[in-house]
This record gives sequence, C-alpha cells and structure tokens, in this order.
Amino acid sequence: MSIIITNDDSVEKIRKAIQQATGKKNKRKISLDKYFGKVHFDEKGLEYQKRVRNEWK
Repeated sequence: MSIIITNDDSVEKIRKAIQQATGKKNKRKISLDKYFGKVHFDEKGLEYQKRVRNEWK
C-alpha cells in the first residue's frame, strides 16, 4: 500500500492516512506459545555446521 503525501496535506490528514494503513493488518490474535521452547539435538551446533558445510563441497 502506498500513501501519497503532498506539501498541501495537513499533519492530521497524514496521521490519519498512516493510521488507516497500519490498522488494517491482521487483527486476529494468534497464540505463539506452541512455537516457544528449546530444541534438543543429538550433536553440538559447531559439529552440525561443519558437517552441513562439508556437504556443499
């Protein structure tokens, strides 16, 4: 979405346009609890990076 601002626009008009542009986003609240936590891997991070990077060669 684009907002066109000219020199003739008042501050109130600009703020209202910005509020309308940002206020139309997803208003539905999503529970993010299922995405938080700690993942346990069988190997250390550095070992994983070295193994994966060697696969690129």
